[in-house]
Amino acid sequence: MLLQQGRLVAGVDYHLTIPHQTHFIIVPPEGVRPDYEAHLGGFILLTPADAGKISLAEYTLELADKTKRTIQVERRYKKMKHKGHERISFWVKVI
Repeated sequence: MLLQQGRLVAGVDYHLTIPHQTHFIIVPPEGVRPDYEAHLGGFILLTPADAGKISLAEYTLELADKTKRTIQVERRYKKMKHKGHERISFWVKVI
């Protein structure tokens, strides 16, 4: 679920991931060990109707296991089909 100020904005499909080791070679982190959590990002998929409700702002993403992550919606990505339904994808970064 995508929430803003505790209110439901939209149901979403999501994919969050940490970058591969090559990311840390190309963009070296400050300090000795890479902080994977600081680089967590991915995509959220919304219906076209719900996509019109959101802006490039901070939201709370409630995951399937009921944990919550604060995310920044950084940009609208593309229109696509997911499980036979039209969706709009957005790139997000976990804050």
